[in-house]
Amino acid sequence: MQQEAKATTWPEQPPDKNFTINRVGIRVPPFWSVKPAVRFAHLEDQFDLSNITQDATQFYCAISQLDNKQASEVEGVITNPHPQAIMTE
Repeated sequence: MQQEAKATTWPEQPPDKNFTINRVGIRVPPFWSVKPAVRFAHLEDQFDLSNITQDATQFYCAISQLDNKQASEVEGVITNPHPQAIMTE
């Protein structure tokens, strides 16, 4: 006896003109404490290549590869970022 798979239908919803989903795919270089300016220049290039312009996305990408020691050195920036760094609009 074969069972037919039922197609899942989702309720129709009107499009929300204010709602967007953006997925970012970049390679965030690990933090290089010997020459941090080189790492940040590389990261800026990645943002440009991926057309990432939102400050919040750039901020979270920049801190994502910090290890415990590096994160503790900039703990104040991570726990209390400048409001412009995390603005989403």
